[in-house]
Amino acid sequence: MRIHLEPIGIIKKAGKYSEIMIYSDFEQVIKNVISKIGNEISGQKLLIVHKNRSSDVDGHQVQITKADFVERVGNILKIGKIDASDDSVIDVQLDTNETTKNM
Repeated sequence: MRIHLEPIGIIKKAGKYSEIMIYSDFEQVIKNVISKIGNEISGQKLLIVHKNRSSDVDGHQVQITKADFVERVGNILKIGKIDASDDSVIDVQLDTNETTKNM
């Protein structure tokens, strides 16, 4: 079964990092993530739900990748390098399992 999902952004490689550019219509996603994190961005983990480039091979349309949150600049989230480039982003969430381990 194929499901049509509307992307909220796109992933781009940026040197030793990856960047998620969130489209302006979905800036509330960034605000929600930041409100849960507070001022301690460094060391936080994010779960990124994005289009699976190899969906033709394994049949899965989406992939979930965990990444280190480095910084936010406007509507761009800089994260640790992940194996995704030009992939559509469907959702970004704080990894709450990782957060509770660090407390």
